[in-house]
Amino acid sequence: MSPSLNTGAPGEELPPVEKMTRAGVLLRVRVATAADLDLLADIYRHLSPEDLRFRFKQRITQLGLDELNYLVNRGAGMTSYLAFAGDKAVASATLIRDHDDHSAEVILSVRPDWKGQGVSWTLLEEVLTRAAAAGLTRISSVELGDDRDAINLQREMGFVARLKSADPLEFSLVKALDA
Repeated sequence: MSPSLNTGAPGEELPPVEKMTRAGVLLRVRVATAADLDLLADIYRHLSPEDLRFRFKQRITQLGLDELNYLVNRGAGMTSYLAFAGDKAVASATLIRDHDDHSAEVILSVRPDWKGQGVSWTLLEEVLTRAAAAGLTRISSVELGDDRDAINLQREMGFVARLKSADPLEFSLVKALDA
């Protein structure tokens, strides 16, 4: 089995990493834990109905406690990350490890008031770095066709887009990672 996405050496948490976005926002990125459910809930509470639909491929109004717990359930192959600007959690990313243990799907959510500041790019870049360090060789995502921002971001980062479904319009985006 490959190393955990959330540990350096066995049993050690990776320390938070600070990264500067292209707009000059200093982000601190760290692994989310069950103690962070309120922070995750706050991010999702601020997303528009359209952003929630983009992330979860269905219309939902909010995430319940069960869904939030699942996002940090490492035993189920989930590794979530939080991005902070100062003390405020402004974005989250979740890797959902596939059963083959070499690939994962990524979902990314950014508070609307933090869009357009490079938060998505910087968070996804850090998640890809950690995934490669953990031995993953492939990251994928499924995006609805009208989520042009997510599709464009991922294509700019080297993901290859392929049509997954014409009705509803969905794209599968895949990126091979260097070990």
